[in-house]
Amino acid sequence: MKIALSIAGSDSGAGAGIQADLKTFSALGVYGCTTITAITAQNTKRVAEIFEVSPAMVEQQIRSVMTDMPPDAIKIGMVYSRQIIDVIYQSLKKSKVPIVLDPILAAGTGASLLRDDAFDPFVSKLMPICTLVAPNRIEAEKLSGMTIKTESDSIEAARKIKKLGAENVIVKGGHFGASSVTDLLLDRRGRLTEITNPRIEIKESHGSGCNFSSAITAYLAKGASLEDACRMANEYVHIAIKNAVRVGRGLPVTNPLSAIYRDASRYRVIAELQAAVEQVSTLDGFYKLIPETQTNFAYALPDATDISEVAGVRGRIVRIGNTAVPASYIEFGASRHMASAIIGYMQVNPAFRSVINIRFNDKLVNVCKSLFTVSSYDRSKEPKGIKKREGSSVSWGTMQALSKNPRADIIYHRGDIGKEPMITVFGRNPGEVVTKIKAILENY
Repeated sequence: MKIALSIAGSDSGAGAGIQADLKTFSALGVYGCTTITAITAQNTKRVAEIFEVSPAMVEQQIRSVMTDMPPDAIKIGMVYSRQIIDVIYQSLKKSKVPIVLDPILAAGTGASLLRDDAFDPFVSKLMPICTLVAPNRIEAEKLSGMTIKTESDSIEAARKIKKLGAENVIVKGGHFGASSVTDLLLDRRGRLTEITNPRIEIKESHGSGCNFSSAITAYLAKGASLEDACRMANEYVHIAIKNAVRVGRGLPVTNPLSAIYRDASRYRVIAELQAAVEQVSTLDGFYKLIPETQTNFAYALPDATDISEVAGVRGRIVRIGNTAVPASYIEFGASRHMASAIIGYMQVNPAFRSVINIRFNDKLVNVCKSLFTVSSYDRSKEPKGIKKREGSSVSWGTMQALSKNPRADIIYHRGDIGKEPMITVFGRNPGEVVTKIKAILENY
């Protein structure tokens, strides 16, 4: 397994610093080691206090890692004092592995994280030993001594920083367009590469710089080229910022584990739904429950708010003679109506994430009432504005039924002009839905 070392400060709020780096290393499949340079008492609103770790202890931490588990790449974050800078320089000046320098001069909340007398040695000692220096726009302005307002300013700043001894420079977060954000990479050969993403509607987040530099470090540790490492880190952090969480009263915190959590959740949703579709399709007599518009079976990601976050059967489960057959594979966004139903249902009962629709008749409704908690709604009372929006009717109806009985796990309606009546069966997961369908069949 590849190893990455983070030399940085500790953030008690765990949004930035060592804690953010370890989350990123783990999410990207790299074993993370640490050297703590300072202990900060901070949260999402402010840095309350900074306790500097002794230079001797910083040196011992680096030596302990390097002599037993030599890293494949190193990240340097908060260094705080000239004494710590000197120790890091002496420890790493002969290193042969990639070193990423995140020039942390201040916290996102405004507190200074580098002493005034440490700036000059920071530039003269650390920058020349690093493979990549990764300042944001404000840090780039400080390092280059110029104001950055345009893309050409950012390019000029990168060139000035490179002349200070940096082998490669990436200036992060250039807001030069109304709808995009650009990172500018200036490599050792003088080649410029732009990495652009759509702007995320978030004013600022806590930890994004740490996540970005540690992601580059992780990818370099795994053997990626510098440009590829920067591109992949950019994409990774874009997702982390997009999924930023509000855990305090100050800045939202970037979520470096969101991508791995999302991918794992999507896999589980598809796997569980696929197994349940196969099971329900082979139930004796299930074909009798399939309505004229056919059946779909849906399963939502936790906290789903959009149909793209709900998996369903592409083409639905169809009746062919006396059998039920899935028309195609499972995919996210495949079932607009059942996705709308479960998203609406989750607003009242978040633990219930799966739903299937079956045909309506009075006998089936009575069976359901004898087994489960049932509610209904009247589609003829649906507002005109709802009718005009594709997929909104089912969500509206589900909410109407739950307003009468929030505990209902079976909801039905008797149709409307051009609309087939329907029963929807809800469960915490697809397996629970299948169990309910079995019970309905046994009593039908």
